[in-house]
Amino acid sequence: MTDNWTIMVYISADDVLANFAIDSLNQLRQAASDDGDKVIALFDPNDGNKQTFLYRFEGTNKTKPLSDVAKPQGELNMANPKTLSDFVKLASEPLSKPKDRHYSLILWGHGTELLLDRDPGTAGERYLTPAKLRSALENTKFNKDNKLDFIAFDACSMSMVEVASALQGCAQYMIASQDEVPDVSFPYARILEGLKGRGGDPKAVSELIPKIYVESFRDYLVTRRNGVKEIMLSSLDLANIEKITEPVSTLAGLLLQSVAVKDLSNAIVEARRDAHDFVLGLFVDIYDFCEKLPVSLDRNNCGDKEYCEALKNACKQVRDVIDNREYVIANVTRPNVEDCHGLSIYFPYSVENDVTEQTQRLLGEAETGVVKLILAKGGGDNTRKARNGRIVELESDFEKLPFFKNDGWGAFIKEGWSVVLARKFPHELDLHYSAEQVAQNLSAALGRGRGDSEEVSQLPKRNEDLNNELEQLALKPGA
Repeated sequence: MTDNWTIMVYISADDVLANFAIDSLNQLRQAASDDGDKVIALFDPNDGNKQTFLYRFEGTNKTKPLSDVAKPQGELNMANPKTLSDFVKLASEPLSKPKDRHYSLILWGHGTELLLDRDPGTAGERYLTPAKLRSALENTKFNKDNKLDFIAFDACSMSMVEVASALQGCAQYMIASQDEVPDVSFPYARILEGLKGRGGDPKAVSELIPKIYVESFRDYLVTRRNGVKEIMLSSLDLANIEKITEPVSTLAGLLLQSVAVKDLSNAIVEARRDAHDFVLGLFVDIYDFCEKLPVSLDRNNCGDKEYCEALKNACKQVRDVIDNREYVIANVTRPNVEDCHGLSIYFPYSVENDVTEQTQRLLGEAETGVVKLILAKGGGDNTRKARNGRIVELESDFEKLPFFKNDGWGAFIKEGWSVVLARKFPHELDLHYSAEQVAQNLSAALGRGRGDSEEVSQLPKRNEDLNNELEQLALKPGA
């Protein structure tokens, strides 16, 4: 037996997705072979019955009802890192037997709140943060010397710098989409067929899967009315992901310094407005932003401003490292898709002019789309409340990642971007970002500026003008 695969599929279906998960399980069962490949899946339908099911597909039992081959596991919380760790250890034992066996993990469910369980009765963790995902994988037998061949996200909008930075050392490659994944999910039958005989080359597999995925959905209709998003999938080489995070962090430091200069900050806002974004404006294509910023700097006559040339050079470095295809090894879209280069980053900004436009973007023009955010109770401003709540969660989650907390991007968002938007949209912060989060960020930034934080030495230094403006904005009533 050569190049045998163990495919581990971890499914949190959240009730509304349960029947789509059943279709995925049947595809996996039919495609599993009897010549060494096997599929092991843990399935939580979240259907109110408080039962989770384990499946092993090894080329047999292809005609029985799924219920006949399921092994009930009792009630499990799929958002608990221990549940994932236990599943991976169970599915991969005995590890590397035969010695040419290869392993992959597929996480199936909601994104960006990964594997979100919307059941209001759920106790404890409700979704997996990037830090918890890393912790879960570190507690398995996979490590820096014996990584997963790839980890794939059958979940929306997970191809982000933050997730990639968290997973370095856990897997060789990461496969995810910048945009939504269709409810019918990955084309598992075609993917498993493509894996056969390719275990010795995980890079080739990781390049192939996005091609299979996009080809499978090439005929989908994407319109403003039906709420369906574009089709795309990318693969990242995680071994040297710092080749991307380092120039991004350099750019973040320059952006933080630049926001004290009004013309530069206006150029930054315009570039962010014009760049391709995702998840109601919470994430942006980092390459596209770096392509739009130099144009915006010129348009705002910033050529003689301090930091202008440095910003342009930093943008070029980010674009170059993504262009060379050594780290974003695959980025497959349909031919009509523009400005999507395979990698997103947290950069919250809503381009809509009012909450009605925001709701239309979320639901589709005919309001037939599926709401991906939890809508808060009370009042008619539910979209805005849901978005603001997600912003608070994301910044709290990302604070646990070294890339965001220590390497500059988080400092730019909290200490720079908050200042820019508070200055430019003092009465519309909830529309474009979040007034609550801006207030928290400004207050925390003042504390760091006074030396109240032990981590202040690791953050980019703010210039005096920015320090003064930050303090003035934080002290304004309602800031």
